[in-house]
Amino acid sequence: MVGGKLEMIGRTGCLGPSTSIAAPSVQNCSPGLPAVLAPPVSASNSRVYFRDGDAKIRYMTPDGQVGDSTTVPGGPTTASFFAVSPDDKRIAVVVEDLSAAATIGLRLYVEDLTGGGHHADTFVTTIQESGGVTLWPMGWHQGSIILAVVLACSLSPVSEPYEWHVVDATTATRLATLPGSKVRCLGGFWQSPAGAACSVDNTTFVNDWSGKPLSQDMYAFGPTQAQLSPSNTSAALDYNGPDGWGGDGVHTSVINIGQRGMTIMPGHASCLWIDDTTLLAPDAVIAYQSGLPPPGGSITVTSNVTALPAAGLCMGRFPGGL
Repeated sequence: MVGGKLEMIGRTGCLGPSTSIAAPSVQNCSPGLPAVLAPPVSASNSRVYFRDGDAKIRYMTPDGQVGDSTTVPGGPTTASFFAVSPDDKRIAVVVEDLSAAATIGLRLYVEDLTGGGHHADTFVTTIQESGGVTLWPMGWHQGSIILAVVLACSLSPVSEPYEWHVVDATTATRLATLPGSKVRCLGGFWQSPAGAACSVDNTTFVNDWSGKPLSQDMYAFGPTQAQLSPSNTSAALDYNGPDGWGGDGVHTSVINIGQRGMTIMPGHASCLWIDDTTLLAPDAVIAYQSGLPPPGGSITVTSNVTALPAAGLCMGRFPGGL
């Protein structure tokens, strides 16, 4: 999404269909304390859905068709965050009520995408504006909802969730917490159907969505945001500064899960995997040659980057589903 426009970008860097998108009217939790708003986009297996303005949920298809789908609560003191199920049948919505002073009312509901039937309010709570955390629905996994736990109000940009909660779509019962006991393990918002990766204390951890640890890879650099590839074979780490492996300045490093070695691609910090061999950065598409480097070594790749006409914000991967 860039400049009020939602764009679909292909794995070769080509621009697909696009549509205008209006910003919501919610700006602040309270005077001087901005609300942190979730990306207003959710992809299913056939469409990309987006919130247009405060309340209207619309869709765009890969061939450029745009239409109306449903509505969610919204307004100057109400913000809604949503995720559509991969089969286009259900929508999970978190509603923030910012009308009270110092607190935010939080509600999670699930209903049919078409017609709003089978509506169920599954979770209700109140959080503090100062230091409180909210929930962002980021996708569905085998019928469960994946929620990112995020600071609700902040003067600074928020680039990663505190943790992930996997909850039952009917009862909101928490089924798993990722990454578990690892404090401030840095993982990006756009993870994999296989699970989530995060980095802390020179180590990259990978868990599947049941919470089961899948791997633990140690490298000679500090915490940096990690994104797991769709097939769980690689993790991309975006970084700005020296990493001890030859990367200096803004770059993306890719590790092969369970192996030593790293591919360093300078110049762009990736935000998500388009597929197992392609990464998206806010300003470029990066081709990754799977299998490099040899175990125990590192290699710097300086080509295979397609710059985008304009930088934007990463909003997710199509087809959707986690």
